[in-house]
Amino acid sequence: MRPLGTWVVIGALALIGLFAARDALRGDEAPASSPAVQTLEKPREAPPAAARPPRIADKDRLAAELQALGAGGIVYLTDVNCRRYLLGLPALVWTTAQGLPGPDCARGGRPVVSERAGLAAEQVGAETIEVSSEIWSFRFRGFSPAFKPGGTLTFVRDGRVFEWTSACPAGAATVTFRGLREIDRCPRQVRGAPPLVQELVWSGENDFAVIAGPQGVRALLVKRDGRAISLFKSVGASLSGLVASPHGRYFGARVGGSMFVFDSRRPGNLALPSGADRSTAVAWSPDERFTALASKSSIFVYPGDRPGRAVSLPLAAIELDWR
Repeated sequence: MRPLGTWVVIGALALIGLFAARDALRGDEAPASSPAVQTLEKPREAPPAAARPPRIADKDRLAAELQALGAGGIVYLTDVNCRRYLLGLPALVWTTAQGLPGPDCARGGRPVVSERAGLAAEQVGAETIEVSSEIWSFRFRGFSPAFKPGGTLTFVRDGRVFEWTSACPAGAATVTFRGLREIDRCPRQVRGAPPLVQELVWSGENDFAVIAGPQGVRALLVKRDGRAISLFKSVGASLSGLVASPHGRYFGARVGGSMFVFDSRRPGNLALPSGADRSTAVAWSPDERFTALASKSSIFVYPGDRPGRAVSLPLAAIELDWR
């Protein structure tokens, strides 16, 4: 007679065999709740590939042409997917290995920043501006926020230009702006600005450019060295997107959707390079010697007063900056 321990071992082996037979009859299908099956049915998606800078065809020839022009610096270009790339001139070298997050293209306007004041201002509603620092924010009624070079915030309200001045009369209601310093300020109308202002940029403490006028008849007006000049009038076509060169000699504005360039010293729009149709953006070198103009499929780099010498780069952009 077998010992009791032997029968226990035989029984355990038989039980294992029965479970194995049951699993064989079921086949390879596992229950729906099996974590292993869920992993196989819903594999983890691979992360999206990083956006690489676009290839520049005929790069060496174009770099040599830019070198001959004397153009240099870093051009910041933003593509239609709101990715920003940094392009070094004249060598046409991408200074980043992949696209950086660009401006929020879904927003109507970009924030304006004053490094001198330590403040940023942004249009957050049709008639609401928010000015803020790292520790403070304040909202008020107005549109087209802009900073003077010295750090004073200006805005438009009811077609008039105002500034948040620190020269407040006794008893005036003030707001303490908390940027790099705490300064009590109050709104005051800017003298010398025309009525019906729609957009505003500053090129000096007392020099500015505005788009002003009633709907359908808008003008680009410049005040420079105490002298006001009308550079351009648009009748029927929209006039918007006002930008200024670093020292205020040149201005850009969209007329009917295309970017045009203007010289503050004389009325009328400047000639553009051949092929620069439906231009989307403009920027200037820090010394204002060169202009970069983006169109549907090219970026033209040229001396500001000689568009016939433009170097055409096979790149597309919806926004440009040059530093």
